[in-house]
Amino acid sequence: MNEPEVKVDDIGFKNLMADIERGILKIPAFQRDFDWNLERTLRLLDSIAKRYPVGAFLLWDTDQVLGALRNIGNLDLPDVPNGKDVTYVLDRQQRITSLYAAAKGAVINGERYEVFLDLDADPEKDELFGTACPSSKQYIALVDVIGDSAHLITPKLTVKRQARFSEVRDAFREYRFPAIRVRNQSINAVCEMFERVNTGGMELDIFDIMVAKTWTPDFNLRDKWDELVGDLRDTRSGFEGISAKLMLQALACHLRGEVGEKDIVRIDRGDIIPAWGHTRACLFHAIDFLKASAHIPGTRLLSYPSVLLALTHFFDRTNCSTPEHSQTERLLRYIWRAGLTERYGSNPSSTLPADLRLMDCIREGLEGDVPVQRPITPGDVEHTVFRTGSAYCRAILSLLGHAGPVSLKSGVPVILDNSYLAQANSRHYHHVFPRSFLEKQGYSRDEANSIANIMLIPAQENMKIKDSPPSRYMRKLANQAGTHWTRWLRKHLIDARAAKAMMADNYEAFLRARSRVISEYANRAMGLPNETVNEMLATDDDR
Repeated sequence: MNEPEVKVDDIGFKNLMADIERGILKIPAFQRDFDWNLERTLRLLDSIAKRYPVGAFLLWDTDQVLGALRNIGNLDLPDVPNGKDVTYVLDRQQRITSLYAAAKGAVINGERYEVFLDLDADPEKDELFGTACPSSKQYIALVDVIGDSAHLITPKLTVKRQARFSEVRDAFREYRFPAIRVRNQSINAVCEMFERVNTGGMELDIFDIMVAKTWTPDFNLRDKWDELVGDLRDTRSGFEGISAKLMLQALACHLRGEVGEKDIVRIDRGDIIPAWGHTRACLFHAIDFLKASAHIPGTRLLSYPSVLLALTHFFDRTNCSTPEHSQTERLLRYIWRAGLTERYGSNPSSTLPADLRLMDCIREGLEGDVPVQRPITPGDVEHTVFRTGSAYCRAILSLLGHAGPVSLKSGVPVILDNSYLAQANSRHYHHVFPRSFLEKQGYSRDEANSIANIMLIPAQENMKIKDSPPSRYMRKLANQAGTHWTRWLRKHLIDARAAKAMMADNYEAFLRARSRVISEYANRAMGLPNETVNEMLATDDDR
């Protein structure tokens, strides 16, 4: 392997434009989108015309063909010619892009980069370039300034304007942009270099690096990811918010058996392309399992993204086969334990590999489980403040969804929409005892926001109860439900004792009763029978 080389160089304006047109100067895919406006471009052109320095380009010369910008506005850029090395712009890409857009009159975000030189402007006081072009020989298009048709233009100009035209034309033809050229460097080293020199403070994430590393004319990782997210969005899966890194971790786990960033960047382009379709299928099976078996409607009620990654690994190892009954029970137990024990709250770097090994155990029928140090107690539930940003809180909410809540108006099952689950004031969340009612009774906001005071209701059934006590609005619903009422309440984990307290407007008794039901449901979901719970609580008391 050749030694890494860094060389100080320069490149002329004409050569810069020519290299872009020949396809050998490229903007790598991990660069941020073009965000210079036309005003900044005009100032850059003015600086070149006045021979001011505009900063050095950082260029990477390589024989690796990576993902690169395919167009500038409405202008398509050519592919890298076969057998040719390529130069990637690591820094100052905004300048190069804007120069090319102005030189070609590109249209970017609806704005045409059609630029004219004002031959009568005073270089000492005025900007030389603008976009206005009255019908006057005072203005010359930039394309004519830098082009090869000067002999057709100058005869039509006054002597003074000819001098200014030649002066600016020579400035562009003679301008040398300083450049630092890097050769014989790996993609990882180059990406680290990009992060360090980027003046905008942009940090590359692992997905940006892999987009560039794995690009071929027939495969663009970013396009594949956008297509995947689009399919999730079109099917209203509720999981379109997952991160691209999770998919990369799933690919690394499939190909290398590890999920760290170092493992991801070691994935070869030739491996990731054929693995994409299989890993995508495993991810979709994992999502289907969460929705169908755990009744988790989307990312808003998923305790941790790593749970989805672990399930994706399970389906990878089973080649997307339907889990057996015993496997389903263990996978569900894993889902609830991960959230209710706040498994990823302390040391996620070591937790994920352990969970991936657990998935292998479940597949092989070997022993293994997420450890539970203590069961969920009624007090745990009662004193949990309703916050959708808490993994533990999301686990409790997902259990409320798993219990099969129904509309208290019709008995129809509640179809949870992930888009209505993001905020604590979203439509699905209903306070049994209205907060305004409780605040008038002297309860604090946190006390009123106990997770045990939350029901999941249909999004379209916005109960307009304001500060009515439950004895008033719930009794009306109970009369309408008739003999179905008790059964419908049980679907919300409200038993007879909690219902009695609710109808008596006894908030504290209601919280105690419902917290007991929720905690028992949570412990059963984690696979802890009553005897085990009692033993663990007794041991905890002895301590």
